[in-house]
Amino acid sequence: MDAVVDHYTNGDEDVRMTLDRNRVEWVRTCELLDRWLPPPPAAVIDIGGGPGRQARYLVDRGYDVTLYDPVPKHIEQARARGVPAFPGDARRIPVDDRAADAVLLLGPLYHLPAAADRAQALSEAVRTLRPGGVVVVAALSRWGRLFVRAAGDQLNDQTWHEHTMSTMLDGRVDSGDAWDNVAYLHDPQELAAELQASGLGEIRVVGVEGPIGAWARLDPTLNVKALEIARTAEATMAETSIHLLAVGVRTE
Repeated sequence: MDAVVDHYTNGDEDVRMTLDRNRVEWVRTCELLDRWLPPPPAAVIDIGGGPGRQARYLVDRGYDVTLYDPVPKHIEQARARGVPAFPGDARRIPVDDRAADAVLLLGPLYHLPAAADRAQALSEAVRTLRPGGVVVVAALSRWGRLFVRAAGDQLNDQTWHEHTMSTMLDGRVDSGDAWDNVAYLHDPQELAAELQASGLGEIRVVGVEGPIGAWARLDPTLNVKALEIARTAEATMAETSIHLLAVGVRTE
């Protein structure tokens, strides 16, 4: 977790989601939350919510949102935009049982390479949900990495090829850069299975940016087309996205 904190302390996640290159990710994530969350004023716990942009989006729509994050910088940024924010680790959420109508895990799972840690985070999310509540989970797609390489014209680069193959085979790269050291990438079926193992039902996994999302990141003039394609291909081509988004319901 120290490496994750260092990565986000030294970076600027708050600015990242304002950039045109990430417009498709932002719009699609908001669309899916609007579709899947119970209506306001539902109580939402945003675990690993970063600087609070997504939480603020929900607060402005009438939701009762509380954010937890392990990065002190993020907590300060979230509080500065009026979001109640506190220190917290997805594996040990400081929230009572059945306290929420919805739990967001829009970052923690792709920073927990160990399956046991991901299982613990999902178990915690389910614990805090009321029956009928939903968990919404984000993940990085291991197959989407291939489309990132294609968009960057890197398919013939042997170093990047080895990096991509390691990601596709294992979901992570052991000898990569600082991001690789704190990243895990899912297969869509693997993600669905992890949600099911946590006790969630009615599970759906979709792609966020769609099959040309990687190109839109490099050329934001493609954003409108990328959004249209992403909406059409969200289920049938989920794995081609950079990010996956999944939802599950606590049925007991």
